[in-house]
Amino acid sequence: PVKVDAPEADEKKPEPVKVDAPKADEKKPEPVKVDAPEADEKKPEPVKVDAPEADEKKPEPVKAEADDSDDAMFSDNDEHDDDDAENTGDSKSFGDLIYDENIEIDDINNMAISKNGVLVKYIGSTETITIPDKVKIIGKYAFRGNETVKRVVMSDSVTEIDKFAFCHCFNLEEITFSKNLEAIGDNAFLKCARLKDMEFPESLKRIGKGAFGRCNSLENIVLPAYLQRINELTFFSCKNLFRVVIPGAVDSIGNSAFSECYQLKKVTISNSVQIINENAFAWCRSLADITIPSTVKTIGNWAFYGCQNLTDLRISMYIKDIKEDAFNSCSNLDNIIIIELEDDNARFNTSDIKRGHRQIIRILKQVNRQRAERFAEEHGYSKFFI
Repeated sequence: PVKVDAPEADEKKPEPVKVDAPKADEKKPEPVKVDAPEADEKKPEPVKVDAPEADEKKPEPVKAEADDSDDAMFSDNDEHDDDDAENTGDSKSFGDLIYDENIEIDDINNMAISKNGVLVKYIGSTETITIPDKVKIIGKYAFRGNETVKRVVMSDSVTEIDKFAFCHCFNLEEITFSKNLEAIGDNAFLKCARLKDMEFPESLKRIGKGAFGRCNSLENIVLPAYLQRINELTFFSCKNLFRVVIPGAVDSIGNSAFSECYQLKKVTISNSVQIINENAFAWCRSLADITIPSTVKTIGNWAFYGCQNLTDLRISMYIKDIKEDAFNSCSNLDNIIIIELEDDNARFNTSDIKRGHRQIIRILKQVNRQRAERFAEEHGYSKFFI
């Protein structure tokens, strides 16, 4: 039994080792070779599709916000209905407004008017529009983007024009304001590129920010007597504006109120103004002379920046707060007259004369340092003073 059993046991032991070892080795790499590429191929697929879609969707709301800085008042369906409204004047074109209990549809004038007297929406296509007596307020976006209206006549019942009411009415040329109008809202006539000169009623006390920005056909502006403030950007970039008269109730001229009015040549500032803010008249390239009254206490940074043709300045020696860059880049300014010292026949004490000279040097230093040094030497001041 020893001779037979020993070799049989030796032969059976190596057999499972020779077969099992390679089989185990072959099975392990198989799922690795198949699964690895499949996982790699599946991952980039959603990235290639989703990434461009996300990029394409992001700029869409930005484009809309650039034209409509406030929330849209009407739904997308209402905007599509406007096309039919111009041809039919059908009350259905007012969209959901026809179901609003507080809104009355005026089919004759193609207007939706609230019971409180707010003109909510206009859908007509006539060139001349008359605002009826029942309207007290012309609401936000009421005429926005209307391409057919050329002339608007307001009844004297209107006391307020809300923000963006007539913005982007590119063909609007003429408007007759209510005699009882008290306020014009922000951006109310923004980019009404053909709007020409208009007469403001004496009742008007407030004009909002950017109200007449980029109205490039405006040439002559006489502001109402009781207007209290010229807000920022009010007449920004009115590129053909030639003349402005600022009345006696205005106490401040806002940031960039008349900036980039390239043709502005004549500006009259009343004795009520106390503050001329930053960039108020920046880049008014045609402005040749200006008088800043003694009531002004502050002239902000870059207030007259880039007024390249400004040669003559009349200014009070009592204005203390003139920012360092107020007259920067007024390269041709060389004739500065102190209002209190311009009477050749009057007698002035030495301290007043020195005060006036210091004011001139202060402004010249912003324009051209060498010119300031030359003036200082001619009048007996040390360069160290500059």
